Amino acid sequence: MKKVLKQTGFLLLAIAFVSCDQGEDNGDQNGVNGARLMPVETVIIETDSFEDFVRTTGTVEAIDDAMISSEASGRILSIKERGERVEKGEVIAQIDDRLIQAQYEAAKTGFDLAEDTFNRFEALHADSIISTQDFNSAKAQRDQARAQLNQVEKQLQDAKIEAPFSGRIEERFVSTGELINPGMPVVRLVNTDQIRVLAGVPERYSGEITEGSAVQINFRTVNNDSMESQITYASNVLDPETRTYAIEIEMQNSGQLIKPEMVVDLMLKRRTLQDVIIVPRTAVLRDEDGQSVYIAEEDDGQKFAQLVSVQTGSASGPLIQITNGLSAGDEMVVTGVRNLSEGDALNILTTETSIERAERLKTADKPVVTF
Repeated sequence: MKKVLKQTGFLLLAIAFVSCDQGEDNGDQNGVNGARLMPVETVIIETDSFEDFVRTTGTVEAIDDAMISSEASGRILSIKERGERVEKGEVIAQIDDRLIQAQYEAAKTGFDLAEDTFNRFEALHADSIISTQDFNSAKAQRDQARAQLNQVEKQLQDAKIEAPFSGRIEERFVSTGELINPGMPVVRLVNTDQIRVLAGVPERYSGEITEGSAVQINFRTVNNDSMESQITYASNVLDPETRTYAIEIEMQNSGQLIKPEMVVDLMLKRRTLQDVIIVPRTAVLRDEDGQSVYIAEEDDGQKFAQLVSVQTGSASGPLIQITNGLSAGDEMVVTGVRNLSEGDALNILTTETSIERAERLKTADKPVVTF
């Protein structure tokens, strides 16, 4: 009998310990009048201006990026090395032009002779010493010799493959001594002093984001730097598959830190709203009845969670506009809302203004695609 009573006592003691532990986990024994005491952070609502952005990603390309090909055939005598920088008009590669040079000398001699003959016949024709037919024949021979000379001059010029713009040789496709034909790629020439960012914007913003709209460009791999710029081109044509229209942002790249094919994050400015309430997105709860937030209501020196319905407006990154349901001076819960229930006692860990909270979130925010 004593053994049974002893076992029963141990069982009751164990149940008591478990109940005690569960109460502490749920905050039951720390609240007022049986309410849970929940740790939260709050903000005091203040109105502020709000810049409404559309976020997307873009890729970088060089404005001047060309595959330089040969217009002549022959053997490569010399060619610039990969990584060398050349100026506009500078010779990138030299083709063996000895045969063309000989053809040029012959064509030049033929033209000089035809030109001299035409000049003599012109004076004789003026004095009616020769017939018009002889004069026209001399003129035709002169013109034919000039056309032949121009053709050989062009071939001689094509033997020198020149840079159409200043840039850096990024790829080389032929080597010294190699035979090439017209149209064969020789080098890839790229100028990254000026670049453009290409991106797509959803069609619903076509009336708001246009050429001249402000944009903030965030580079993922360039020391997390950001730059302010403007849209230089916005297409009037939609991509039927993505339902977006193309935009371009041209910018200088004097430090050569931005490289083609880099991915960048773009924040395209739609508008600036004045005197509005902005709160963290994560503080807004959504269910089948709509959207709501928790505010702190004080009762007898203790603050309790009260659920209020709100309406939201524009959103950008971690922030969202509250258009109805909150007023300046309200104290709103911003962390711990997922574990809250209406009537819970609040253990407020920190309090700041909604403006201060918004600034901290914008500083820490990493842009992402939101459409």
